[in-house]
Amino acid sequence: MRRGLLALPAAAILALAMSGIGNADPVPPTPSAKSAQQQQFSDPEKAGDHQHGGTDGHIPGTQKNVQLVGKLDVSGAVGTDRPGHIADLAVSGNFAYLAARRLNTDPCGTGGFYTVDISDPKHPKELSFTAFPAGSYPGEGMQVIKLKTATFKGDVLVTNNEICADTPEAVGGMSIYNVTNPKHIVPLAIGKGDFNDGTQTVANNEHSVFAWQAGARAFAMMSDDDEQSIGDVDIMEITDPANPVLIAETSIADWPNAEVGGNGQTVFNHDFQIKKIRGHWLGLLSYWDAGWVILNLDDPANPVYVTDSRYPDPEKLLGFTPPEGNGHQAEWTNDNRFIVGTDEDFSPSRTSFQITSGANAGTYAAGEFDWTVPISGLPSKTFEGGKTVWGGTGCEEDVDGNGTSDRAEVPTKASTGADVVVFTRGTCFFSVKVESGQLAGYDKVIVIQSHVASGAGRFADAFLCGSQGHPFTVTASAVCVGHRAGHLLFGDPPEYTSAPEGSDMPALGTIGAGVKASTTFDGWGTVHLLDAGSLKEIDNYAIKEGTDPTFATGFGDLTVHEVATDPERTDLAYLSYYAGGLRVIKVGPRGIQEVGRYVDAGGNNFWGVEAAELNGKTYIFGSDRDSGLWIFRYTGS
Repeated sequence: MRRGLLALPAAAILALAMSGIGNADPVPPTPSAKSAQQQQFSDPEKAGDHQHGGTDGHIPGTQKNVQLVGKLDVSGAVGTDRPGHIADLAVSGNFAYLAARRLNTDPCGTGGFYTVDISDPKHPKELSFTAFPAGSYPGEGMQVIKLKTATFKGDVLVTNNEICADTPEAVGGMSIYNVTNPKHIVPLAIGKGDFNDGTQTVANNEHSVFAWQAGARAFAMMSDDDEQSIGDVDIMEITDPANPVLIAETSIADWPNAEVGGNGQTVFNHDFQIKKIRGHWLGLLSYWDAGWVILNLDDPANPVYVTDSRYPDPEKLLGFTPPEGNGHQAEWTNDNRFIVGTDEDFSPSRTSFQITSGANAGTYAAGEFDWTVPISGLPSKTFEGGKTVWGGTGCEEDVDGNGTSDRAEVPTKASTGADVVVFTRGTCFFSVKVESGQLAGYDKVIVIQSHVASGAGRFADAFLCGSQGHPFTVTASAVCVGHRAGHLLFGDPPEYTSAPEGSDMPALGTIGAGVKASTTFDGWGTVHLLDAGSLKEIDNYAIKEGTDPTFATGFGDLTVHEVATDPERTDLAYLSYYAGGLRVIKVGPRGIQEVGRYVDAGGNNFWGVEAAELNGKTYIFGSDRDSGLWIFRYTGS
């Protein structure tokens, strides 16, 4: 199901979001490029950064104006072999809920959520673990809301589902649980979402979900992994939480005035906050290289694009052009005057990529995978090859349907004499493709962008170097390039609509042009402060290690992840900064000032952060990927 939008000029001020504009003519549905594992947009699934082991893998412990009140190592994360088990969190009343993803020893592992009693914040207690269907796991945006509708009264937990293993039980979409009694949790709806007009038996993967009630009706917004840039904003009605109904889909494909200014032109709906401001329901969407997008959601079945933000060019901190982009998550401040947005960037380097021979020689947009052998560590600090070769998907599955694993069909380095193997994005983890290249004898791999993520050609040079999806010994270097560049490597006219991925490319084993790539340090992910009325950027902030090349490797991920604004104060916000720990910032018309921080002596790896009132005080809750729940108090003025 898909509804068209009216596009307002990008320069329109926020007041236009409140005009109650109706919908335009319907837009026909776009087929989904269904792929259980192809997106893996932004969240690292590494074998671990040793956040809690030894003296390397994290920055030194530090503390200022932040008191650690209590912590809980959940049962599933106990032991050194399970880093990365915990994802996001939700806090409601006397209870917290921790999303759980894979175990380190298994690319999928057990997905679900822990329920934690936080009534005594000094001594949080694990109550239970609620398992997801086998092969499914949660990610971003877990949330509890209180519903009062004609069909349900009580508290519900909403969570996303992503498929991490091809099992009969695996589900996509969203799930809803009755948590009115957290000691007796009841599933209401499992795996509900976009089934592409009923053509699928399993809903599309959803990376995040946010629910709200407007009057007598309730809704949830989701980010569709499988329809990146084309239909990736899914809106469900959950007035009856046991029977969610998809009522709208939209995306940047419906917003011709949306500007894409980030490095790489990668666009997808990643996260969102929906809030009633001055009598109107507004959606604040984090749309990666398009920045932050405002939608009018007074009629959720017909969302209206209003405007989007612009990344200053060159960027403020290190002066790079184009700016990094990577709008990951954001929240309005308590008084709705400002927006604090996070830019998640796991690769602290910028890639310069060239096709060095043939008719299409020249410079093209590209990135470097942050979990492969760094280009900066190669001889001459250069990724270089005189010949490339087309290798297909590189997946273990038989994507081309000829009865043989695509991995087994990758032409070997010995048989081709090529230096670099080229794969298409889609169907399997990026890491599976790199491993396929290694098994075929290559130490250099290129992955080209998929059709869907290229926006049917609108973003022909968009690239995305995704995260590692399974553990293996990495010996190769790898870069990602746009779909257009992938075709041009082989002197082939670019196409953007063929299915399956790779079917529009030359025959397996086709030899392509030479390539060369080098990198320059451009910093880790940062924090943006916007004026909520004009969406003009006021300030850009990073922890000091995030802009220091000394900390490019060996200290874990020093990018920001999420932000939570204070529920009472209008000038405070809290940041989960992965290996950079918990940070407290003060925001206002003069910019951003760090006023508090906490990094444990053994290191931290914070994914989620929430601020909530408990027993008359405001507490900060952080989910550490390697351990569980940490509870803090800000002690500054």
